[in-house]
Amino acid sequence: MQKIYAKAAPQAHRYMIEEYHRYLNPTMYRGTKWKKLVPPGVIETDFSYEYPNYFDYVSRGPIYYAIISSVKNYGSATFYIETAETADGEWLDGSKNYELVIPANVPVKDFWAVTTYDLDTAAYQRDIAKSSIDSSEKDLIKNEDGSITIYFGPKAPEGKESNWLSTVEGRKFFLLFRFYGPTKHTYDGSWKLDNVKLVK
Repeated sequence: MQKIYAKAAPQAHRYMIEEYHRYLNPTMYRGTKWKKLVPPGVIETDFSYEYPNYFDYVSRGPIYYAIISSVKNYGSATFYIETAETADGEWLDGSKNYELVIPANVPVKDFWAVTTYDLDTAAYQRDIAKSSIDSSEKDLIKNEDGSITIYFGPKAPEGKESNWLSTVEGRKFFLLFRFYGPTKHTYDGSWKLDNVKLVK
């Protein structure tokens, strides 16, 4: 029996990662890999997925891989989206370099933040200097149009250290983009994030 469990556990883990990041959550922006943090049913059942006439364990497993507690005031005080892939469906790889352009005028009343997480554990990456950047940081470098480019990779691009988040070589990762104090334009499609792009 232990051999069966030992074989099944990694398979279940891979299934939950694939299901959560690629299939379960609704797409936030058409034509991109950005997904809403949680699928339908989470808020209604308070993360239990227990309905009057059935128990949706297929959805609850992947959700519990990614989220260990409910998000207080999700959708009113805060709103999160996530991505784990490039436009062509490749997992984000900590050994490679990427960039994300955040357009100007992010629809928030307070601030925004982007954070890296380890894909396997859904926890913070280990042994890195910094896992998150937010719009309150005074040293962020803005582009001429007001947008901000965030860089991800094992080494900072020269002169862009303030806009860089380090990644762990040999480990895959994903991103959460947080809207603190979201507005109606967070949801109506008038503002959107593009895909994370591989820098060659």
